[in-house]
Amino acid sequence: MITLDATHKQRTAPTSVANADRYVSQFLLGPRFVDTLREWQHFSVTQHLKLTAHPTVSCTQITAGSRELTLLGHLLDPLNPDAGNREILQDLLDNFRTHESLMTATNRLGGRWLLIAADERDVFLFHDALGLRQAFYTDPAQTGALWAMSQPGIGREVLELVVDESAKQYMDSQTFRRTSESRWPAAATPFKELKHLLPNHRLNLQTGNAERYWPTAPIERLTAKSALDRFGILLTGTIRAAANRFPLTLALTAGLDSRVVLAAARGIVDQVEIITVRQGKLSDRHPDIDIPARLLKTLRLPHDIIRAAPTMTPEFSWQFKNNVYLAHDHYGHDAEALLQRFGRSRATLTGSGAEVGRCPFRAKLPHADYVHFTPELLAWLEYGSTQPFLVHHFSEWLADAGRQTHVKLLDLFEWEQDYGNWLAMTQLEFDIAWREIFTPYNCRELFTVLLGVDERYRRAPNYSLFRRFIERTWPELLGEPINPHCRTTRFGKTVANLKAVARHWLFVRNSRA
Repeated sequence: MITLDATHKQRTAPTSVANADRYVSQFLLGPRFVDTLREWQHFSVTQHLKLTAHPTVSCTQITAGSRELTLLGHLLDPLNPDAGNREILQDLLDNFRTHESLMTATNRLGGRWLLIAADERDVFLFHDALGLRQAFYTDPAQTGALWAMSQPGIGREVLELVVDESAKQYMDSQTFRRTSESRWPAAATPFKELKHLLPNHRLNLQTGNAERYWPTAPIERLTAKSALDRFGILLTGTIRAAANRFPLTLALTAGLDSRVVLAAARGIVDQVEIITVRQGKLSDRHPDIDIPARLLKTLRLPHDIIRAAPTMTPEFSWQFKNNVYLAHDHYGHDAEALLQRFGRSRATLTGSGAEVGRCPFRAKLPHADYVHFTPELLAWLEYGSTQPFLVHHFSEWLADAGRQTHVKLLDLFEWEQDYGNWLAMTQLEFDIAWREIFTPYNCRELFTVLLGVDERYRRAPNYSLFRRFIERTWPELLGEPINPHCRTTRFGKTVANLKAVARHWLFVRNSRA
């Protein structure tokens, strides 16, 4: 048995400040090491692939005979919170008899990770449930070899990729420019030679082909009570596991998801620094600032409000935009404030991802169960537009996702488009400020628990499954209202539903015209 980790494999400490400060927590995998990244970590993956990883990335490699596992990031086991990366990786190696057995063994694991697996037959790559430790990969037919990387900017620099003409037209469109939280549709990137590996897909590192590996069977149907029990075990255990790795911070807002995470962290709350980030446009009296402050004062828990400046400083702006290609300016001033406050000394817990189980698109498409989905409809739902670039790439996603019948298409769309795409990229952008980012919901077994419960327990307006968890775990957290600024009256909800239906049928009529 041979084991290697970053402490043994790192070649040299960073010597170039400019190089060390770029591409924080990122990687590049291909047929050779990259000369311009000499101070990064270097691993051989099988005899044919070379992994180059930034010094801040946790890397662990373990082999047994012809079987080899290489981990980037952190695996968290909610049923064994004390287990470290190497211990969990060893358990996975023991299950590595087939691709399916290995991937099934990761179902209960949380964290933010990417796993490269090799045996005498195949070499393949897959990642955490939401794909938050994301991977982009080239078409070997166009680049001469297969490369995989953490974001398109590395491919642009190392492989000298040029932005595709259709992507230029998309970036120049009102659809792309009108939102500060722009995202790329499905597996698209700015470069025709490069694709995004979506959640629930694995990448064959010999052929360059990506294939869906989940879902392959119907999801187990659960009562609300049994789901609540399993939900609590997984969420609480994952947070305990994260607390055993790093000092933790939790950003609390007036919303439901961060309060659920706080409830799950009750047993270790003395190890968590609770903060609220006042984004540039928010007033000090905004509910996202005021409600956490009142709630934590009542609970006699420390609370730190971090006030982000309206804009980034020029020095940080250069660093932020050079770290991730087309980084969102919208998040830059928050990242700078967090970096100034913590200096990448802590990991953070986020409440993101819960929406996968909360049926968010039903508000815009309340009769979704009776709709025939088209690429145009998906583009309209996500962007309010049928721009050709969107339609083309959503048609590819629909041809793949539409073949499965085990998960409702809109739930899978939310999972793979919003969280496997937009959230994954924003977390990469925030890596510049945090040692690590943990999303406790990011666990395949937890998502299947949520999706196995009748929708009436987990959708708007009551989100009763999530509220019941807080009532059971830490009822005092409901002493302050949840998102009072987002509430509407029953009449308002009825009007909103009627408008949603009208907008959809207007879209259908115009599409047929």
